[in-house]
Amino acid sequence: MTRYSMTPINNGTRMRSDHNVFASVIASYNRGKLVVGDELWVAPADGSEVKKGDKWLKVNSVDGVNVTERGWMALIHKGFPVCDDFKEIEDPDPPPAPVFPDSFTLTDPS
Repeated sequence: MTRYSMTPINNGTRMRSDHNVFASVIASYNRGKLVVGDELWVAPADGSEVKKGDKWLKVNSVDGVNVTERGWMALIHKGFPVCDDFKEIEDPDPPPAPVFPDSFTLTDPS
């Protein structure tokens, strides 16, 4: 699963229940906190309080602590950065798949 990280630029950066500024505020975080999430929403078109290309991240954890209620935090809102240091977190290589023999002989265990 792809994960992403970013850090708020200013104190009081809000995490909301949906990826828009009309949604209720769940929590606020100060600048420099490490925010990690696994779902990135990109605005497909301009609208009320949104510009095409705005990005919001669905947050899983802040500074390594899981949030009690997941919510959305803007990376870019109305074309302006809200967070910086955006990174895609590379998952470690998955374990190798088990290797099965091409054939085997079933013997009677009795």
